[in-house]
Amino acid sequence: MKDLIISHVADIDGVSPIILMKLCKLKFDYELKDIDEIEEYMNDLLNTDLSIYNNIYITDLTVPESIYEKINNSSYKNKFKVFDHHKTHLFATKFDYVTIDINECGTTLFYKYLKTKFKFKKNVDEYTDHVKNLDIWLWQEKNDILAKELGDLFTIYGKEKYIEEMYLKLKKGKKFNLDKFENKLLEIEQDRIDRYILKCEKDMIVIKYNGLKSGLIFCEKYKSEVGNRLSVNHPELDFITMINLSGGISFRTDKDIDLTVIAEKLNGGGHKKACGAPIEESTKIELIKNIFKGCEILDNKENSNR
Repeated sequence: MKDLIISHVADIDGVSPIILMKLCKLKFDYELKDIDEIEEYMNDLLNTDLSIYNNIYITDLTVPESIYEKINNSSYKNKFKVFDHHKTHLFATKFDYVTIDINECGTTLFYKYLKTKFKFKKNVDEYTDHVKNLDIWLWQEKNDILAKELGDLFTIYGKEKYIEEMYLKLKKGKKFNLDKFENKLLEIEQDRIDRYILKCEKDMIVIKYNGLKSGLIFCEKYKSEVGNRLSVNHPELDFITMINLSGGISFRTDKDIDLTVIAEKLNGGGHKKACGAPIEESTKIELIKNIFKGCEILDNKENSNR
């Protein structure tokens, strides 16, 4: 039989468990989902025949409590294993098939589990450390520039090519590093990032929310780089808010502030210094009506697809 792995679509911590599974030479299916898709997807999944799977892994995603109730009441409960590190997911540690550690990342937690069953080359240890340093914001403190570069390569390649390129690199077993071509790509990408950050900084609006000062920008890409750079450039601000109408709201800070408090107010979550929240469809509709006063909404894609 084969396995199924469900992971986060948005970053290298989400896709790296797929790479690990490929290195184990396992037969498996995978699904990459965003956080606001996981509830609907899991509801549909639990209504299908899962007997074809030996194990069902969920990594780097917070599973709603309502889904755990369905898993626990299903005949497939023993197939599930969950590995996550988000603070808002700690409620699930009461289930014996769930592993959550906010000091790790989804990839390193899953890697520790796989290492009890499979042997990996040393370069995989190096790679997973870089993933962790990027995902839980240790890369600057540890001066792990390669970790940041991996995040940039993910942006350049996209999820499928990134998975394939990193798999081939790790499969060779050599010390983990980037080649000349990848370094050239990163040089070009860094120039794009720098110019994008300058534009965001120029358009930034300062607001006060929940007693804290935030620099608010409309930002569709490079969220980690933008949030980090603007936090450093503007020490007078408590945190940076980045709004992407198609992707939600992201929060970043370099101060000792727990941003999950703010994210949870907006039905979101994540990490203490890096988290996010969805933008409700009704909010988007109201924005459209406010801009195009008197307009009539003829086709709401999200509602029509439900």
